[in-house]
Amino acid sequence: MSWETFFNLLGHMGMERFEWSQNLSIGDELIDGQHRVWIEKLNDLSNAIDSRRGGDEIFDLLKFMVDYVESHFLAEEQYMAGQNYPGLERHKLEHSAFCRMLSDLLALDRTRPGAIETIASSINNFQIVWLKHHITRTDGLFGEFLRKKGGSFPGLPS
Repeated sequence: MSWETFFNLLGHMGMERFEWSQNLSIGDELIDGQHRVWIEKLNDLSNAIDSRRGGDEIFDLLKFMVDYVESHFLAEEQYMAGQNYPGLERHKLEHSAFCRMLSDLLALDRTRPGAIETIASSINNFQIVWLKHHITRTDGLFGEFLRKKGGSFPGLPS
C-alpha cells in the first residue's frame, strides 16, 4: 500500500487518541506526570501520522518517544528498587519487552513502503492498549504497594 493510499484510508478512520484520566493515576505525582507526558508524545506521534507529515518527522517523534520511555522506565525502576518493591523483576520484564518493540519500529527503513503503516498500526493496535494496561494494572500494583507502606510519596529519584 502506498503512503497516499494509506493516508486516504486513515482519513476515514483516524488515529486513536489516548486521553489522560484520573483512573490512570497510581497516586504518585511524579510517575503520574511522566505518564501524562508519555501520553502526550504518543498523541503527538498519532497527530503527525494523521496530518500526513513526512517520514523523517514521524521517525524523529518516534525516536524522541523511545528516548523518553527508556528514561521513564529507568527512573521508575530505580524508584521501585529504592522502595524494595517485590514486583520489580516482573516490571522490568514488561519494560524490556516494550522497549524491544519500540526499537524494532525505530529500526524500520523509513523509505520502505509500509513503514508508516506499521507505526500507525502499532499505535492503534498495541501501544495504546499496552500503556493503558501497564499503567492501570502493573504500575497500579506499585501504587497499591506504596499506599500499604504508608507515609508520603517522595517521588522519583532525580
